[in-house]
Amino acid sequence: MASTAMASPALARDNSWYIGGEFGPMLVENTELTTVDEDDDGMVTLEFNEGFDGGGYVGYDFGAFRLEAEVSYREADHREAAIGTPVLAEFPADGSTSSLAFMLNGLFDFGPDDGLQVYAGGGIGIARTSIDGEIFIPRVTNPVIDDSSSGLAWQLLAGVQAPLTDTIDVGLRYRLFTAEDVDIVDAAGTAWDGKFRSHSLMGTLAFNFGAPVPPPPPPPPLSA
Repeated sequence: MASTAMASPALARDNSWYIGGEFGPMLVENTELTTVDEDDDGMVTLEFNEGFDGGGYVGYDFGAFRLEAEVSYREADHREAAIGTPVLAEFPADGSTSSLAFMLNGLFDFGPDDGLQVYAGGGIGIARTSIDGEIFIPRVTNPVIDDSSSGLAWQLLAGVQAPLTDTIDVGLRYRLFTAEDVDIVDAAGTAWDGKFRSHSLMGTLAFNFGAPVPPPPPPPPLSA
């Protein structure tokens, strides 16, 4: 029995550090850009192709709760742009939108460390969102946008993970990401305000380290 206990993998993650990566496809909700000038009620709604989302994180497992710092980047190409509200016309749109985020996440774990584990939580931080593109409107000088904005970002997270070895976990993570107050200026000097929101499903790979060393098994009883 003692030899069996010594040979068993140490799967306990409590009070240990971990580092990991994530990557997968992303869908972006339509982004409504409205002019900041009160005398101009212009609106452009950007629609997107499928994009990608990925990043890295490092965290500490307190037991049922984990705290992690994360850096992530996401990008999607523009598909078309709708002009006006209600929509007056739709035109092709070139370029892409991206967002680089620095987040602090809190996650709650449910389930055993040696099997399938479910978790959920959220995060808050700062994101730098960039819009680089051109809207092709007939008979009108094409508005060009090439600007970035930094501001508050938040996200909701949920996922599953399972041990691959005694130190490596694999899993799937869903992310609802929102960058608030994206303020940009186009090439003509017009200021626009909007919000960037995306949905991602990513594969994850994490390495656990620094766990406390378990106590050695008790010695076998002495034979009479």
